[in-house]
Amino acid sequence: MIFAEAALLALLGSIVAPASAAPPSPAPSATPSAAPAGPSDPCTAMSALVSRPSFSTSSCTVKPHDLLVESGYTNTAASGRGATNTIDYPQTSLRVGVARNLEFDLDPESYERTSTVPKTAGGSDTSLGAKYEFGYTSRFTYGVNALLTTNSGDPSFSGNGTGVLANMNAAYSASPALGFFGTAGYNAQSGGSVSAPARFHGVDPSLGASISLPANLTYYAEGFGQSSTAPGLGGRYGFDTGFEEDIGSRLQFDASYYDFTGAQGGMHLHSVGFGAAYLIGS
Repeated sequence: MIFAEAALLALLGSIVAPASAAPPSPAPSATPSAAPAGPSDPCTAMSALVSRPSFSTSSCTVKPHDLLVESGYTNTAASGRGATNTIDYPQTSLRVGVARNLEFDLDPESYERTSTVPKTAGGSDTSLGAKYEFGYTSRFTYGVNALLTTNSGDPSFSGNGTGVLANMNAAYSASPALGFFGTAGYNAQSGGSVSAPARFHGVDPSLGASISLPANLTYYAEGFGQSSTAPGLGGRYGFDTGFEEDIGSRLQFDASYYDFTGAQGGMHLHSVGFGAAYLIGS
């Protein structure tokens, strides 16, 4: 009887006893958080890469193995004493990326013709150069470039000697629509004739702003100065303004107006121009 009661109690205990808790599932292994992405490269857009037609030089360089071709036409009017018109084309600039943040530049001779009597025509000097982009942040790009001017043009449109231009370039994006850009340059150029060679030097600062508009259109306005423009001549300042439009990721068109405020040597200079740029490569 005792054994029967013990067996019955054991059976009841097994029915009412709570089921054993299932062993806990193993905790998922921790996944390391991804490193925060850096700022996107601002130098992939044509509007940031192309240097023409502004007085300032773009701070961006062409990517390795890419070729950027820039070209344009300008008609400059000199009003006042010695009034004349000068046309200048094709203003070609060949910019090729040779390494990360480094490009080589070639500006071949450009054809120029004046409306003087008799008319004068010929080629300008060829320039060779390089540009280096130091880097960029989410808002800022900066770099340097230098150009060596050769004595290759026709005497009427040449400095008749070599020259050097060195620039510090920067751009700042205040918002997706508003940007600022500028260049601080130093010039040491030839400016005499074949029979009387001469040189001059000076600083060439510029500062501008750009506004992004619909349809990949950009408007810009810029002020600039030149402390000396030729041997024996002082400085001048002016402004330029215009539009640039990106057509896809490789082509850009531009139209611009320059005005050299005030007269120098009795002449007031102003010009209109247009041009294009095309990227070959990646």
